[in-house]
Amino acid sequence: MASPSPIHLEGTTLEGGGQLLRLATCLSALTSTPLRITNIRGKRSGGGGLKAQHLTSIQFLSQASNARLSGAGLKSKEITFLPGRKGLRSSWEGGEVVIKQNTPGSVNLVLQAILPYLLFAGGRDGDAKIGVSITGGTNVSNSPSYEYVDQVLFPMLALIGIPPIEAELHSRGWSTGSTRLGGVTYTIAPLTKRLPAFQLTERGDIKSIRATILAPRACEQHFREELDAMFDKRSTHIFGQRDPDSEVTFEDSHHDKRFYLLLVATTTTGMKLGRDWLYDHGVRSGKIDRVVSSVVKKVFDDLIAEIDHGGCVDEHLRDQLVVFQSLAEGKSRVFGGKRKGGLVKPSLHAKTAHWVANEIVGVQFDEEGSCAGTGICVGGEEEEVEQKVDEDLVKGLEKLEVVA
Repeated sequence: MASPSPIHLEGTTLEGGGQLLRLATCLSALTSTPLRITNIRGKRSGGGGLKAQHLTSIQFLSQASNARLSGAGLKSKEITFLPGRKGLRSSWEGGEVVIKQNTPGSVNLVLQAILPYLLFAGGRDGDAKIGVSITGGTNVSNSPSYEYVDQVLFPMLALIGIPPIEAELHSRGWSTGSTRLGGVTYTIAPLTKRLPAFQLTERGDIKSIRATILAPRACEQHFREELDAMFDKRSTHIFGQRDPDSEVTFEDSHHDKRFYLLLVATTTTGMKLGRDWLYDHGVRSGKIDRVVSSVVKKVFDDLIAEIDHGGCVDEHLRDQLVVFQSLAEGKSRVFGGKRKGGLVKPSLHAKTAHWVANEIVGVQFDEEGSCAGTGICVGGEEEEVEQKVDEDLVKGLEKLEVVA
């Protein structure tokens, strides 16, 4: 029987960046769907194409799914990804995945690309966990930070039924100031049964806010004062009649051009809304006070906007949940909030994720952010197949290492 023709995705569609590539190759690997992507990251400056973080992600997925991969290389603009037949997925059985980057590409965008595969196809032993060590950038402009992933993404995934994920920060990697490589290890327990549909529809009230500051030590007091003033000014707006509950933590960024702030609001129903900013403008000598003030104001304004719409997720989490809605069993709902009498429309990133999911697994999202998922089998539920898995392949994946 002839193999089906690869699904063709035009890489400049909608957001036209790396998200399309990450989600498409992950879903392709999970569903054994042949895939061809052209004009990769075609809307990005500098010519687009694959960067190190994209290359490491698809190399991992290729090895893990026994795929034939062609065209993959730094700056490549077209790849063909042909996963092995369904049923040949591997079990790490508590093994180790090591992904090394030689640039501060975002470790969390790499994780975003491979996490669904590890969860849904990562093992058959309910007690087995997978240690995933990634070298690269932990705090990178226009990418999820280590703090956001640990404080927002992972708790929200636990809320929808994903086994708790542990994160250990070994060292920070930065894209601002002098670039630097860092490292994180994530401990992941693969699913042992299909992910049930989930409902994120009741946000509740805001009960607490946590602030995380990474900045030069000399700026700590100014940051705390600016935050205190902002909490005093907007406390009623945020908490209503509740007593304000806030926590502030500070860490020295060890560079006079590294400024980062994350604010996370926790609701009475356990939802997490986060907004952050890794300052990416020029820092002039003697103007640091203005930097601190602008960072605090912007992040507070962004978080207030998220709180005001009444949704259960923030803008950035909404698109990261699309893959889990697509693969869950049954109809999952994620309420994104209302603004000016109408539903908050999904971001361009979320629309791109909707489009990719529809193209590869056939799910359709409605205007309320709901979709009926495919109910994909997980590793522990895989039916036996007649064809024997290559023993050398399985042995090699017990410790999978990817370097780019």
